[in-house]
Amino acid sequence: MRSFRERYAALNPENRKPLEKPVTGVPIEAIESGIFRRNLAGEVFVSETRHSDSHLMMLRSRSAITSRLYFSQPVNGNISPADVLFLDTETTGLAGGTGTNAFLVGAGYFDGDAFTLRQYFMRSPAEERSMLEELRQLFSAFPVLVTFNGKSFDWPLLDTRFLMHGYRLDFDFMHLDLLHPARRIWKHRLASCSLTSLEQELYGIQRTGDVPGYLIPQLYFDYLRDGDARRLRPVFSHNRADIVTLACLLETLLHVETEPENALDHAEDRLGLALAFLAAGEMDRAEQMLVAALAADRLDPALRLRGQKELWLLLRRSGRARGGIALLESMCAEAAGRREIDLFAYLELAKYYEHVARDYRAAERIVERTIRLVDLAGRRAERAELIYRLNRIQRKQRAIF
Repeated sequence: MRSFRERYAALNPENRKPLEKPVTGVPIEAIESGIFRRNLAGEVFVSETRHSDSHLMMLRSRSAITSRLYFSQPVNGNISPADVLFLDTETTGLAGGTGTNAFLVGAGYFDGDAFTLRQYFMRSPAEERSMLEELRQLFSAFPVLVTFNGKSFDWPLLDTRFLMHGYRLDFDFMHLDLLHPARRIWKHRLASCSLTSLEQELYGIQRTGDVPGYLIPQLYFDYLRDGDARRLRPVFSHNRADIVTLACLLETLLHVETEPENALDHAEDRLGLALAFLAAGEMDRAEQMLVAALAADRLDPALRLRGQKELWLLLRRSGRARGGIALLESMCAEAAGRREIDLFAYLELAKYYEHVARDYRAAERIVERTIRLVDLAGRRAERAELIYRLNRIQRKQRAIF
């Protein structure tokens, strides 16, 4: 059994012996056009391509990127598309940790009128430091980083690799992880909010010959064994597609924020955006989207109920409870027809009549109606609270006469 010192030394990148270059198989430069970039740490293979998707060009044409929804800190319009770096990694494992390497790092950015995509590839773990040195120079040039699940996976992984190689870096960029806003908006309608699912749903793209993410680590290990890079061709293609879709998704999200009426056709998506506006404190826009979503004929009952509750609470908090009475009455009518009765609307209506309108007769009728419903449903635990409320209302009513 190896000693602790030996095992620790094996984890230290500085102590790794460079792997012998395979003498069999097709080299990476034979399947991907690129160059070997040299720096003080060694060399790394870099492939560079240019792309001109219509969504990319729409993003490029924006004079500035502004958002109150997606960034964790305010964006005041000083950010241009040229300030953004799009990042995606292919790794030797999906769980992360110090034993996981990013063997292929894709980075996209606008260079003039074109979208340039660079892919940094290490032919063996011995080239990791040279790849990180190239990435260090690249990252320092951009104030905004955009990823998909990058806050949880890609960036912590790269940060760990930098630290293991002795880098003490503090990149001063804003990090926008598109997974979270995408989920908020589309999770109510789509079974999956993975990048490929969004790509298919939003842009109608069906990838052909794509490699599943869970197979990618093994493909790289097989390459390390025999040096045949042909098996990595779909991995490079997969990474390129992810970067391009990532940039397109940012344009779509910005369009959704500024012109939701034109960007979103489904009530479920509009409701998701409304909830995002609520979380961001954009109450007026949240109300507009809630009203638009609830006006749809077809909407999942549970989702409709959530939207109705949020709209009522918004009206109540803004001092417009009276304008929401019709909404509550509609919710009561809908609740009465369900097997599982939600008492939210009944209780809110009773509270309004008792505490705001001080119409105790109306409050009494609502509570008595609610008691009959819980009795029919056999929900004894809620009955005691309703009886207490009814007695209080009746006492207030007697005090008037």
